Amino acid sequence: MRTTLTIGEVARRTEVAPTTLRYYEKIGLLAAPSRAGGQRRYDDGVLTRLEVIGLCKAAGFMLDEIAALLNDDAPGRPASRELAQAKLAEIDTQMATLARAREIIEWAMACD
Repeated sequence: MRTTLTIGEVARRTEVAPTTLRYYEKIGLLAAPSRAGGQRRYDDGVLTRLEVIGLCKAAGFMLDEIAALLNDDAPGRPASRELAQAKLAEIDTQMATLARAREIIEWAMACD
């Protein structure tokens, strides 16, 4: 039997606010949990899903993009691949910009 967690337990374990959890349910990032006594009861698999969502956010994906990634079940996952390739190009551009900014700051700091 899998463990069920209250919204407060999920929030504590993932550091995701209960309001955010409810919002994720509303927009379809999280499946609506079962209820017991009127309280949400999440399957412990929600912890992994929230970790994936958090990692995607850290990589710069928007919530609608994350939903597309998580819901892409087509063979070969073409939508996911296209989104990932676009995000990698965006990250490469950001990294180049940051590297140039670092060079300029280091140059400025070396000036007397």
